[in-house]
Amino acid sequence: MQRPSLHVRTLFFSLTAFFFLLCLVFWFFIRQTEGLLVEDAREQAKTKLELVLWLWREAPDRPGLTDPGGTPGQGDPSGRITLEALPGWAADMGRHLGARITFIAGGKVLADTEVPGPETAELEDHAGRPEVVAALTKGFGADVRTSRTTGRQTVYAAMRADALPGLPDGVLRVATPYHAVTRDLARFRGIILAALGVVLLCGGFLSLLPARSLTGTIKELTLAIKALGDGEYKRRLYLSDREFSGLAEAYNAMAERVGRNVAALEGQRNRHAAVLDGLDEGLAVLCPDGRIASHNAPLARLAGPGELDGRLPIETPLGPAVHAEVTAMLHDPGATAATRRFTLPGGRDVEARLAPFADKDGNRRLILTLRDVTGKNRMEANIRDFLREVSHRLRTPLTKIAGYLDMARDALSRDPARAGTALDACARFTTQLEDAVSDLVAVAAARFSANMDRPPAADVRRILENALREEASRHPDVPPPRLVVEGDGEFLAAVEPNGLGRAFALAVSRLTGAGSVDPVVLSRQDGGLDMIFPMAAGLASPSGGGGDAASLLADLLSAYGGRIQAMQNQSLRLWLPEAAAADGRPA
Repeated sequence: MQRPSLHVRTLFFSLTAFFFLLCLVFWFFIRQTEGLLVEDAREQAKTKLELVLWLWREAPDRPGLTDPGGTPGQGDPSGRITLEALPGWAADMGRHLGARITFIAGGKVLADTEVPGPETAELEDHAGRPEVVAALTKGFGADVRTSRTTGRQTVYAAMRADALPGLPDGVLRVATPYHAVTRDLARFRGIILAALGVVLLCGGFLSLLPARSLTGTIKELTLAIKALGDGEYKRRLYLSDREFSGLAEAYNAMAERVGRNVAALEGQRNRHAAVLDGLDEGLAVLCPDGRIASHNAPLARLAGPGELDGRLPIETPLGPAVHAEVTAMLHDPGATAATRRFTLPGGRDVEARLAPFADKDGNRRLILTLRDVTGKNRMEANIRDFLREVSHRLRTPLTKIAGYLDMARDALSRDPARAGTALDACARFTTQLEDAVSDLVAVAAARFSANMDRPPAADVRRILENALREEASRHPDVPPPRLVVEGDGEFLAAVEPNGLGRAFALAVSRLTGAGSVDPVVLSRQDGGLDMIFPMAAGLASPSGGGGDAASLLADLLSAYGGRIQAMQNQSLRLWLPEAAAADGRPA
């Protein structure tokens, strides 16, 4: 029989020694892994025990405790778990935790996840279980064995449970199936066997085949070039062969230069993007066919939801007016930069600047700049309305005051009584002038705050209480108006406090003027804040008996997005949209 070659014999003895070594490594690793998995299962069981005990002692009001299992009446009125409710609670908690929970007191099982409540009395005494004995003596105990109840290999962990509200002192035990440990161990065993098999095969080939340095060098060079193409500019090529050292140095120098140039380009691009995104104006570059090639973040915020890139302006929230102007400028070679004003379909007013330019291929393109002027236009309109209101509201009282002062001056020496009457009238009209100024300030505050990007969140309850308090101080001879609040928490609205206070003062003055003793009611209705003012229904009719006060109230409420309604019992209903609580304190 021909003797095997030296290569074959070397391979055989190397593989044999390598095989026994790997078997030893496999045995040691599996033993260590099994111990770690069992210890991990014990720690998980201990963590579940601590969680259940913490829920019992510290958090009886957490969801699932006061009404365990979704069955009303299992907890006492204080929210604690009672002995009668314990089996159902343990079943629900065990289902959520994925473990078997048992409560043992004096060796008797009072609750078990896998045993119905009435059948727990038939279970054998658990006082001698190793984990229970350890928990009673040391506070915590654990054991791994076959369960006599379920017949499955199980990891047990128990902890002493003393001073639980409404329950006797005992031991809380958590059991998790041991098959989870064996499943993980089997998975690790398969992975390790596969890895060891691969190592064994690699060792055999390394023992049989000579190293091929040239193949390794070419492979390393190929990977380095691929990494450079993928953007890994910091990767360097290191070759041990002297023949390829010059190639490695040239590659490393090239990779360093490419990395610097790309980093500079990316930094420049990021700076330009930051500048464009930091502008208040929306900016877009349009292709020769009128489609949006790119845009900055402010334009996306201005246009609203929807994709912009690659679409015509008419296909976006910019609307047909902007599309028509863009199309006309792109098709007119003689058109120059121009500024236009548009109202977008969403109701926002914008000032657009269109600037044509030619790209490197000579195609006509367009830069579109949009600036939101909605707030500016509304503010200008409010100022014009405010000036008209000032002229209307102040001219009449001032004319009357001037007339009565002339009358008093003429009659002061001849008829002092008449002069006094004229001065009293002047004082009366001065009060009316002060009220008119207060009304105008309130209306201005309401209109201007409505145009703010973030109107303040005002405490409606506090403003209403202040209005009632001021009305009571003005009329100390009548019973003070009362406030009834229905609901909990803060009553916040995105309004200007002074303007809303003036609106409330108008409504409360009607209440006291009518001598009503019914309270003002503040509640939440229809997703907002609802206020009922008795005997103030006249303020809901500006063209009827409400007069200027009704017009002022309607103006104030409409500026805040509210509503006014006259009730059948002569009550006035005011409604305001509720605002979410802000980080700071409400105004």
